[in-house]
Amino acid sequence: MHRATPLNTSIRAYTAGGARSVVDKVDDTKLMQEMGGSFMANETRSEIEAAQNYGFTSVVFDAEKGQDGKITASAETFIGFMGGNRSFPTSGPMDDRRHRLYKLEKGDTAMFRGRGDKQQFHMTKDGGFWSAPLDKTLRMALVDQDSEDNSSQSSGAAGDGSSAQALEGESGGGSGGGSAQGGQQNRGQESLKKDNEKARRFVDVTKDATRLAGKEAHLMLDDGKVYVHVVGGEVYLGAKKGEATFGRVGTDAGISVNVYAKVG
Repeated sequence: MHRATPLNTSIRAYTAGGARSVVDKVDDTKLMQEMGGSFMANETRSEIEAAQNYGFTSVVFDAEKGQDGKITASAETFIGFMGGNRSFPTSGPMDDRRHRLYKLEKGDTAMFRGRGDKQQFHMTKDGGFWSAPLDKTLRMALVDQDSEDNSSQSSGAAGDGSSAQALEGESGGGSGGGSAQGGQQNRGQESLKKDNEKARRFVDVTKDATRLAGKEAHLMLDDGKVYVHVVGGEVYLGAKKGEATFGRVGTDAGISVNVYAKVG
C-alpha cells in the first residue's frame, strides 16, 4: 500500500487533474480544431486539440484584452491531460458567457451566433424559430453540384491501413493533407456559403423581398394541388400547366403576354 503524503497528492492532482482555461484564440484551419489559452498563473499553451461533435462545429470569438495584453473577457473551456501527462492537454467543449443563449426552457435546443448578430435557430415546444435581423439574409438553396461518396480514400485498396498511417503521420492537431501508402486521403470540407449565394435554386428572405427561384415555382395548398405555376417565363393561375385548359388573362390595357388563367 502506497503512502499518500500531502506533497505527492498535490503533485498527482496537478499533473493528472484537469484545469479551467480561458480561450485566447482558436485555429479552425487544421483538420482537428486547435485552441490556445491560459490555465494556471503563467501557464499558457497553444495548439491544443479541441475535438468537435460530428455534424456540428463552431469557432468562438477571440479573447478581449486590455492595454497590458492580459485577457479581460473570453470564451472558456475545461482542459484534460491525457494519461495524466501535463504535456498532453486536450480541450473540452467551449462556451462563452459574452454570447451564450440562455434562459431557455427545459427541452429546448438552439444554435446561435454572437449576441450582436441576433441570429438564432431555436427549437421550442411551440415549434422551430429561425430568426435574424433586417440587415441579414435567411437563405436555403440547392448548390450547383451533386453529392459525392463519403469515403476518405480516393484511391488504393480499402483496408490497407493507409488511413491509420496518415493519421499517425499528422503533426500536432492534424494539419497535414495526409497522403499515405494506398492513395491520397480526402480530409475535411469547407463551407458552401459562397456556392449557396450563387445558387439558382433557392428560397430567401431579406428586408427588401422574399424570393423563390428554380426551374419551376409552385404555390400549393394543403390539398396537394398547384394553384400558381411559374415555368418557362410564363405564369399559370388556377392549376399546373398541362393539367387544365388555360386562356390568356385580359386586362383593361389588353391581353397579357405571359399570364394564363384556368378556364372552366
